[in-house]
Amino acid sequence: MTYITGLTATPYVWVALSDGSSPVRLGPASSALISPDGAQVAAVSIDKGLAGKPSTLTLYPTTGGLPTQVTKNAQFMQLLGWSPDSKLILFTVGAQLDVVDVSNPQMRMIATGSIYGASFAPGRSEQIVYARSAPNKTAVNLYIADATGSATREITHNGLSELPLWGANGIVYSHETPRPKNPYPALQLWMIKANGSNAHQLTGLAVPSNLLGLTPVPGGFSANGKHLLANYVGPPGSNHTEAFTVDLSGRKPVIHDLTGQSDGTIGNAMSADGRTILVTKGTTDNLSALSIETVPWGGGKPTTVISQGAYASWNY
Repeated sequence: MTYITGLTATPYVWVALSDGSSPVRLGPASSALISPDGAQVAAVSIDKGLAGKPSTLTLYPTTGGLPTQVTKNAQFMQLLGWSPDSKLILFTVGAQLDVVDVSNPQMRMIATGSIYGASFAPGRSEQIVYARSAPNKTAVNLYIADATGSATREITHNGLSELPLWGANGIVYSHETPRPKNPYPALQLWMIKANGSNAHQLTGLAVPSNLLGLTPVPGGFSANGKHLLANYVGPPGSNHTEAFTVDLSGRKPVIHDLTGQSDGTIGNAMSADGRTILVTKGTTDNLSALSIETVPWGGGKPTTVISQGAYASWNY
């Protein structure tokens, strides 16, 4: 697993075993994702005190050795995911969605515009689903493209679809419901097939006016696509996040507040078998108090694995 420490001063990325043991500090980073094969960690560090938040994408070997600087850009960079074969990294740079091949490294532009999440397909196809709005437009739809940026096709057309996560049985995403006199829509989880068919609503939570709703967590699908992790979030600046699970194994989805306490739990990832969930405990208005826990799928007593750390990823 990877995690970040020092968020109030100088952030660093660490790698450890899935139970938090044998930790090793890798280098500067404010966000990081471990590859599915566990061999490398992709990490983004942000230069402080400079306009535009210049970002650097670095690869760290988990077994030791020198890091490799993949790219540096004057604009903010956000990691979105690894391909299942651990060969490609998906990320945004400003208003651009890019893929990098870690063996070269070779950059490929997938799309431009405002990007609202992206995900690789499970398996070996190296296809990508992403949410995009055109420049100076508000309508957001889902698109599928090859990892070369070719064969692009639009699969939603309502302008209300964002934050896609591709699982074994389809693509889950947040569907916007506009609210009168509220600048933010309410978000419910929907699902759609990769061919654009069978779009249907999964959740119907009552969303208070001061909150947004449910967003899928990258890395939040079990391998069989029957267990899903989502975060119940507030608008920017609200510091509200609560981890929810969605059981998709039956005829109707079953939604559950993971801890049942509404005390601030950020869902980070799910184990491949769907039995264990990795979370950051706490809220972003107190970064120094964040810790990392594992929680059983059905709830129950959390286990603290990192007493001071946040924003974990794993390949468990």
